[in-house]
Amino acid sequence: MTTQDFTVAHDGRTTSGVKYFPACGRFPVVVFAHGYNGEARDFAPFAEFLAKNGIGAVIFTFSGGSTRDESGFLTTDMTLSTEQEDLVAVMGEAQKMAGAEALFLFGGSQGGFVSALVAEQHGEEIAGLMLLYPAFCIPDDWRRRFCGQEIPETLELWGMTLGKGYFQEACALSPLWYSYKGPVLILHGDEDKIVALSYSEKAAEKYGRAELEVFAGEGHGFSEAGMHRVEGMSLSFVRRVLAER
Repeated sequence: MTTQDFTVAHDGRTTSGVKYFPACGRFPVVVFAHGYNGEARDFAPFAEFLAKNGIGAVIFTFSGGSTRDESGFLTTDMTLSTEQEDLVAVMGEAQKMAGAEALFLFGGSQGGFVSALVAEQHGEEIAGLMLLYPAFCIPDDWRRRFCGQEIPETLELWGMTLGKGYFQEACALSPLWYSYKGPVLILHGDEDKIVALSYSEKAAEKYGRAELEVFAGEGHGFSEAGMHRVEGMSLSFVRRVLAER
């Protein structure tokens, strides 16, 4: 296994991360999309696990998507659209990896929602979609919060300050993100207090080729044991999808 840092310039900003190359000539690649105020390193152990098992991986930090992002893009300018643009740009970098074949997305929480939105528009490029407690609740949450109220210019949420544009866009989204036709693996805990399990249950019904795995006793942020199960199930999912192509 080898790694390579990268930075991609796009849409007037830069997005940086790390590529993981397995020790084989041809390989599928999984692009990881972290959650709200997360960062690339959140998925580093997962990416290393995949690379050691013959699957390439790419981790990155959303521009303005974290207080630890070093791109210079402000968190108050980050929206779901800018994160989609980041992910598409990183997908392009992943497809340039020497030896890369099929492309998969793995998104956690807000990164899962963003991955689903990207899959709706770029489904032909994506062999499979893996979603860890995906935050399909975002539009509903903010519509309820700002129903009949003026949206502030900025708002601090869980240690990060967001701008008005984030909320305006989230509130305006329509539930059209289930159009991806490829295979989908959804992983969700039954004690999630941030994103209700019902959102993933609905998604599993809406997607044409989805499977939902419910993790007993897990919340929004899995235990170490839970994440080891996620790693194993994701590895099996990628291998099964490739075998069925």
